[in-house]
This record gives sequence, structure tokens and C-alpha cells, in this order.
Amino acid sequence: MSEAPVRLRPELCFSPTRSHDTVSYIVEDNINQKYWKIGELEYEVCSAIDGSRSIPETMQQLMMRSPLAAAAGAEKVHKIIMWLVQMGLVETSVPLHHTELPPEKPGAGAKPSKLFDPSFFRIPVLSADVIEKYSRPITWLVSYPCLIAAVIAWCIALGMVYQNNQDLMSLGEKLFVPGSQWWWLLAWFILKAVHELGHAVACTRVGIRTNGAGIGMMFFAPSPYVDVTNLWASNKKWSRMLVSAAGMLFELTLSAIAIIGACTFENPSIQYLCFSIATLGTFTTLAFNGNPLMRYDGYYIAIDMIGRPNLWQDASLLMKTYFATWIYKNRKLHSVSFTLLAYGIASWISRMLMLATMGWGVWRTWDGLGLVVVAFFACLWFIIPPIMKILARASQPNAWSWRGALAEVCPHKAFRLACGVVALLLCSFLPSPIQVYWPAIVDYVDPSDVRTIAPGFVDEMLVHDGQGVRSGDVIVRLSNPELELEFQAAQAQLKSSDEKCVALRAQRKHSELQTEEAIYESLLIKCNLLKAKVESLHIKAPRDGVLISRMSQNLPGSFLPEGQSVGIIADPVKVEVRASVPQDAWDIVSHNVHAPVSVYLESGVRCSGKVLLTLPRTSDTLESPSLGGLYGGPIPVMMSQTPEGEDRLTTNSPRLQTRIELDPSVLRNQIPPPGLHCSIRLTNEHEAVWQTAYRWLNAAVQSRFNVPS
Repeated sequence: MSEAPVRLRPELCFSPTRSHDTVSYIVEDNINQKYWKIGELEYEVCSAIDGSRSIPETMQQLMMRSPLAAAAGAEKVHKIIMWLVQMGLVETSVPLHHTELPPEKPGAGAKPSKLFDPSFFRIPVLSADVIEKYSRPITWLVSYPCLIAAVIAWCIALGMVYQNNQDLMSLGEKLFVPGSQWWWLLAWFILKAVHELGHAVACTRVGIRTNGAGIGMMFFAPSPYVDVTNLWASNKKWSRMLVSAAGMLFELTLSAIAIIGACTFENPSIQYLCFSIATLGTFTTLAFNGNPLMRYDGYYIAIDMIGRPNLWQDASLLMKTYFATWIYKNRKLHSVSFTLLAYGIASWISRMLMLATMGWGVWRTWDGLGLVVVAFFACLWFIIPPIMKILARASQPNAWSWRGALAEVCPHKAFRLACGVVALLLCSFLPSPIQVYWPAIVDYVDPSDVRTIAPGFVDEMLVHDGQGVRSGDVIVRLSNPELELEFQAAQAQLKSSDEKCVALRAQRKHSELQTEEAIYESLLIKCNLLKAKVESLHIKAPRDGVLISRMSQNLPGSFLPEGQSVGIIADPVKVEVRASVPQDAWDIVSHNVHAPVSVYLESGVRCSGKVLLTLPRTSDTLESPSLGGLYGGPIPVMMSQTPEGEDRLTTNSPRLQTRIELDPSVLRNQIPPPGLHCSIRLTNEHEAVWQTAYRWLNAAVQSRFNVPS
């Protein structure tokens, strides 16, 4: 490369900026959306790279004509040129055609264009004039009085968090469950809108024009954005820092207001929204926006404070070069800044942890489909770009090509085709990312049903869902004024009849006494029955265990008729899953007794368990009707009648019943309700890619030609 001509990439834009008595330049890469800040010496070096000279010739020309370069020395100039090459600002020109015009399309040279990333893109919506028009009237938000008010709001919010810690924790437990993602998505959108509003208002306040605003996709979440790239052309350090910090200040202030709202309002919907805003606005702001290891607001504030504009680029380049010396022994570093190297390593670890956490979350949430998504973006971010660079270099004359190398090793196309077919066949034996799952429901071993004996209104719920009880403990207190008045009237009649019996016995009126004693006995039976009903208004636990009742929070004040179920009492560690398995899976499940099983609850929780028993007989009648398609279940069924005239659900083909014991350790924090739909998969059994393809093809043929299964 040292003998080949070098040139600047034609799509780069240079903007001068002055700070006190020094002049610097902002280099803007519109294709890759990157920016660099360079000094006068670096700018003179860039001016000398015209595409007609090699690196030694460029250095010689600079040393002869530039006093600034001559004063810096040849070694310094060479380092600057190599830095420009490694950062992708300088590229090798076509060596045989020096007079060739630069490509009309930006990025059409040796550097490949940037791939479209579906997880991060932007759609412009508002122009710069509109942003300035609507942000100018509210520039007072970026002022000292508003800052003082924000600090006061932060202090009040901290005090409320300290005082209402338990209430906020219980509110958080209701939101950190499956199904609450809409609250988080709404809170995310509101926070990011306020965050970008802070950037826009701060830009208008300090006199910097934005480049418009719009809606973008950031890691699959919609997010507003404001383009403030003109900020880096400003020579006012504190103005740049204010604009960078404004978004975080607005977010933290909104989070403080949300905490106050969550502790003040009684409406559950408002509390959920406020808590979501407060949680995201504090943790994400501190972990991401304020983190100087990632190129967000905190990073740009840090580089302005320390005066190192290209910190991330320099640290990444030093880290790559440093570790390259371990692989390529002929490479040497003249000097190493261990502080810069430590920052580069910490920044890389931070990014990898973030990507790994996101990938793990997608995988756990979507399972097989999530694995496909993770693999797709891993290829998009880490595999395809290096391949494109290799292909771009291979397109140059006399360059090494992997196709040419393969042709030298395997000159015959038939042999290469055979190798490809063998590789494809080997890949087909890998585990499929979409495995087979069997439907099931959650059930408890020997549960005790708790029902009302007498109707009444719920006065008090003494035990709620998930709480433990002992035999005889009162669970619910009911009230029935009519029943209580009837019992009091019966007691009064019984007392009156008893007094009559005493009087008649004293008067020796035997015939009338016998009649009254018969009335007394009937009143006594009636009174005892009413007494039992009144006492049954206090519903007690029939056994030790845990109450499982999803409606316990909504029962107070409601009317429960006679025989209404309040819930069940069960042993929380004796939870089973009853699965309905296809008949053709008999060989798998029958030989895997006590084998580990992965259980995916309908609520999104993933549990582990083991196979207890698989019944040796099949049945075309569903043991659990809720699994039938007529009731929203996953198994297709038909309605039929028994010889006695009773309705029953029959499946298209016989199925096996399998019992699975859940691991008690995973059920300590969440007790699933009985009848909850779930799906299971044997952990040690994996379907290969070819098996998945065959199963899909077989299902398609059966569906197309109505072939019975």
C-alpha cells in the first residue's frame, strides 16, 4: 500500500471552527454518520492527499512545502496519515488510472456502502424550521430558575421514594410481569419524546440550528429523534455540553414528576404509567445515556470535559492494533497509552454486554424464533461487513480472491458442488431453531376447593392469592342481613316456645305440652340449620396450604351466590403439568421417564420439570376440555355425543396423556393458577433441521390433499 496512490474519500465534508486563537476542523462522514475533529496539521495532511501520490511522496511534498509539517517531523506526519487510513478517511486509489474521475455515487470506491440495519433506522418528519418555530417559545425551560425547580422536584421525589418504598415495590411487582409491555412501550415513547425535546430546546437556546426531527427505530423500539449534528461545528464548549445534557435533565425531571404522581394519584392506570416512566427514566438514563463508555450523551459530555474529541475512535483503533500485535508478531507499537487502551477495552466490554443481554432477552422471550432473530443480527453486524470488505478488496486488480483460492484448491466445479451439497447435508443434522412443543395445562395434586355454603356479600378478604393458611383459618367474611334476621327471629321463636313449655309443664297441661314440645323440636332444628349457615358466612380453610384465587383482589363488596368457588387450597410445591402428546411421540416420551422437561407457561415464565408418567393407552377424548380448539385451545377437536347422549370433545387422532412434575424452586415467586395453558418440550430431545423441514412438508401435503393424519 505504501507505493500505491492514496486519496481522501470524496464524500467527506470539512467544516472549519474557531475556538479562541485556534482553528480546528469537523470532518463529517455522511454515509457512516460519523464525525471527527482534527487540528491544523491534520487538515494540511488531508489537503496534500490528492489521489496522485503515494504515502512517501505525500510526506516528501508536505515536508518541503508546509512549515507546520516540517516543524512536527516526519514521524508525526506518518502517524497522522496512518491514522487517517485506519479510520477509513483515506483509501487506496486505482493504481493504473490516476486521471480517472472520482465515482459519482458516494461510497462507490473500495469502501463498501453501509448495510441497512432494520433494528436502527430513521424517518425524517419535521424540518429544522418547524423545530425552531415550536421550540423557541419554550426556551425558558433551559434556564437557571427551571434548573432550581428541577432540583427541588428531584429532592421531593427522593423523599417520597423513601417514605413510600413498600407501596412502590408492590406497584413494581404488578408491572414486572408478562402482559405489561404496553405500559413500558408507552413510557419509553413519552420519555424519548421529552428527551429529544430537551435537545431541541437547548439547541435553540444556544443558537445552534438543528437538522430536523423524525421517528426512528432503536433496537426494535420506536423512538423520536432530533438531528443535532450541527452541534459539533460549534466552538463553544459549554454550549455543546448543555445540549448534550439537556435530554438527560429533561428525562430525570419527568421521572421525578412521575414518582410524585405515582405516590399521589389513586387511579391504578395513572400509577402504572407513572411508575413505568420513573423506572425507565432513571435506570436507562444512568445506564445508557449517562454512560461515558457508550456513544450517547454522557460520552459527548466527557470528551468535551477532557478535550479529547476522537476518544472512542482512538481507543478502538489502539485496542485493535494492540491485540493485533499478539496475533501478528511482525507488528509493533512504538508507544501505548494504557489509559486510552483501558477505555477502549471497557467500552468494548460494555457494548458486548449490552448486545449479549439484548440477545439473551430476545432468545428467552421468543425461543426458536428469537434464536433466528439473534442469528440474523449477529450476521448483519459481525459477519457480513468483514465479508463485504473482503469482496471489495477482491474486486481490485491483482487482489487475492477467495473464489480464486478455492478454484486453485478445487479446480473441478463438480467437486466444489459436491462439497457444497455435503456441507448442506451436514448442516441439516444441526438442531432446528424451531422445535416441537406439546400443549399442556397446569394442575395441582389433590387440591381442596373452597366454596360458599350460604350466599352473601364479601365484607373482608382476610387471605389473598398466594398466601399460606392453616386448617380452620378464616379466609373470607360474608354478610347476609336477611339470613341473620331470619336466624334472630328463629332464636326468638325458640325462646318463646321454650317458655311456653315450661309454663304448660307447671300447669300440668300434658296434651298442650306435647304439641308445644313438637313445635320446639322443629324450631330447634331450624335454628341449628340457620346457625350453621350464619357461621358458614365465615369461610374457613379446610386444610393447610396456599390459597390460589386470581379474583381475591376483586371480591370485596361483591355478592357470592351459594356454591360459588372462592379458590382452591393446595400444596404449592405439588404442581403438575398434564400434557397431551401425539400418538407418534410414544417412543420418545415412554423412554424418557424422569427426563428433564422445559415448560413454557402462558404468562411467559419458563420452568423446568421432569416426566413422571406417560399413560400406556391413548384416547381420542380430551382430559382437559380447555385445550380444545372450540374453547380457544391449541388442539383441533370435534363435538360428538356419547351413547348416553352427553356431549364430548374428540380429537382427530388419539393422543397420550403425560404427567410432568415442576421444579419447586422456580415456583417460589409465582404460583400459577390451575388450568393455565402452557407448552412443554423434552430438554434432551432436539429435532434436526431436516426433520423440521419434513414435518412442515408432510403437514402441507396433508392440508393440500386432505390426507388423514
